[in-house]
Amino acid sequence: MKLSVQRIPSYLPVLLILLLPLAALGSTTGAEFQIAYQFFYDAATGYLGRGIAIVGGLIGLGYGAAKGSPLPAVLGVILAVFGALGPTIIDAVFGSAVV
Repeated sequence: MKLSVQRIPSYLPVLLILLLPLAALGSTTGAEFQIAYQFFYDAATGYLGRGIAIVGGLIGLGYGAAKGSPLPAVLGVILAVFGALGPTIIDAVFGSAVV
């Protein structure tokens, strides 16, 4: 049986369905990366992440005030909120993604 270029798209969904269970185990395996994960998570949710979120929010507010446009100010506040809450949300989403 010879694979033609026209038949490859029909095999793609089957291949993805076969590989999907392996992707579900991605959040529970890889003990060698646990130290790096814990470092980045602690940095993002600790004082470093909060500081970056606050500075990003202040830069957006300052740029918006200097430019006279509310859009950069709103984006700065959104950056601060997602910078502070984002790591916890991402950890909850990917930590519970066991299918």
